[in-house]
Amino acid sequence: HHNQRVKLKRFNLGDMVLWKVSQATNDPTQGKLGLNWKGPYKVVRYSRRGSYYLEDMNKKSLPRPWNAEYLKKYYQ
Repeated sequence: HHNQRVKLKRFNLGDMVLWKVSQATNDPTQGKLGLNWKGPYKVVRYSRRGSYYLEDMNKKSLPRPWNAEYLKKYYQ
């Protein structure tokens, strides 16, 4: 184990992912029991800073890239 670094999650273009919704962006009407994960979204572009551009099922792009730490692989 010479590699002590935390392994960054990597996603491929076309992967389906779920996006972790922080409390700040969550719908306040849902309270604390609101969904933590939204999606699935499709990875459409990789940003150099380790974040990903996503689009939803209607091919609508999300307005900004999302860091890999907020994403997880979606399995149908």
